[in-house]
Amino acid sequence: METLQGFTWEFLNSLFYYEDGLVRRKVKRGPRLAHAVVGSVDGKGYLHVNVEGKFVRLHKLIYFLFHKTVPQEVDHKDRDRRNNRIDNLRGATRQQNSGNIGMFKHNTSGFKGVVYIKGKNKWDARIKINGKQVYLGRRSTPEEASQLYEAAARQHFGEFVGKNHAD
Repeated sequence: METLQGFTWEFLNSLFYYEDGLVRRKVKRGPRLAHAVVGSVDGKGYLHVNVEGKFVRLHKLIYFLFHKTVPQEVDHKDRDRRNNRIDNLRGATRQQNSGNIGMFKHNTSGFKGVVYIKGKNKWDARIKINGKQVYLGRRSTPEEASQLYEAAARQHFGEFVGKNHAD
């Protein structure tokens, strides 16, 4: 029987239910049930709930309540860690989930996977696959280097490819 952090689907389903992107706790208040919305933001920006002393991330809980299975990762399609609508969540491997990460804050090229090589006055394209940095090539413009990255990302991450440029 599959569990989420040691909790069975039956147990979690007896405590919580999903409604329009929110998780509510089934709480007995006298003869009636109260339906309190749960979720606190953790240090990484994910919503979570405390279940018997364990912090369970809500996107994983929602996925488990719907599918009764626990994938290696649960990916937010739109990369918004607080958008826990079931249609925004999908099961993923670590590799797939890494394909949907945003651009790093220190990025100066405006394109994911593209870095300027000052001594050459060129732009390098790189991608991380299975935890290893892979060099894709050097081009004259960031747009050209970005095309190299995009092709490799589509090949390795498929539907999990996130947006490749700054907003």
